[in-house]
Amino acid sequence: MSKKRKEIRQQQRKAWDTEKGRRKKIRHNTAANQEKHRVDWQPLVPDEEGEIADQRIMPLDERDRREAVSEKATAVLQTDLNDAQWQAMADETPFLLGKVVEVSRGLCRAKVDGNTIVCDVRGILTAEGTGFTNILAVGDRVLVQPLSDERGLVEGVLPRRSGLARADSFDTHLKQILAANVDQLMVVAAWLEPKLWLQMVDEYLIGAQRNGLKTAVCLNKIDLAKSVDEVEAIAAPYRKLGIPVFLTAAAEGKGVEPVRDFLRGQATVLAGLSGVGKSTLLNAVQPGLQLRTSAVSNMKSREGRHTTTQAIMIPLAMGGSVVDTPGIKDMGLHGMHPDDLIIYYPELADVVGFCRFGDCTHSHEPGCVVKEAVENGRIAQWRYDNYVNLYDMLVEAE
Repeated sequence: MSKKRKEIRQQQRKAWDTEKGRRKKIRHNTAANQEKHRVDWQPLVPDEEGEIADQRIMPLDERDRREAVSEKATAVLQTDLNDAQWQAMADETPFLLGKVVEVSRGLCRAKVDGNTIVCDVRGILTAEGTGFTNILAVGDRVLVQPLSDERGLVEGVLPRRSGLARADSFDTHLKQILAANVDQLMVVAAWLEPKLWLQMVDEYLIGAQRNGLKTAVCLNKIDLAKSVDEVEAIAAPYRKLGIPVFLTAAAEGKGVEPVRDFLRGQATVLAGLSGVGKSTLLNAVQPGLQLRTSAVSNMKSREGRHTTTQAIMIPLAMGGSVVDTPGIKDMGLHGMHPDDLIIYYPELADVVGFCRFGDCTHSHEPGCVVKEAVENGRIAQWRYDNYVNLYDMLVEAE
């Protein structure tokens, strides 16, 4: 190698090492590095102490792309189409209109012309650019090419009028669609066996409300409660917010009629942890469904444990349908800013505005009006505790 070429290579290596060092410094949380960012990359804004919060650095065009993808997903879930319009769209194609009733990896079951058939999914169909991580969800309207009496091929997915979706755990600008074209969500929780987990109930309700769905709560196995008064005390805060609460003992067929009225004629997502009695409740709502239940291990309850392993759509003879889901966790909060949580606790929001501390966390400050409202009974202690716990979770996830 000539001396000149050797010098050039050394200069290139030195420049490369310098660039590598500069890139490492950009990742440090100091305002001094702010000026070193390229102008076409997302700027990092220092706080009052001159530090820059940890956040993923990305090109502006990538940030814009993510925002556009997220907006597209939201727009898709706001498409207002009725059955006649769906059918009209299908009539313009050589394919048949189907409704997805169950989804598996690479396959689905769809109801086509009154028959339920197994369908493969056309390989060119992709979720890329849709704002979602999955192509199909239970409740989707699809265009199906029949291959035989028992087999078909999904050629396309029609726009969704609504849906229950949650932010992806890793790419929060993307959403996982859990159920499509649904109207409402009913949270089913057991009073005991398993023990009532009100924070999870709140998370389900927040997830549904973020998707624009009507909500209701069903407290099942109330026959295991010590008194009706303690059950009513839990139901009261939700009812004050206009959220219907149904009290049932599904294994005995008690309290089922109001649930039946709520489900009639609607596309409803049934959500709740495993073992709360969702399958037993549906068997009571529509005798003859014969959904499988199994005994709760190490428990003497007559109730069965939920054996649903994936979402499935169940048509109701009285009209409407139910999407029975497995025990979904972590549904409502991903992608939410901590300060937005108060929107979903309106009884707290009504009081927060009167707090004398502008930066009050409503957890330990003396004289906080929110804590006073909890102490005098205006706000339920458990609702307040749920808010504080969820707020802390969101802050930690920032």
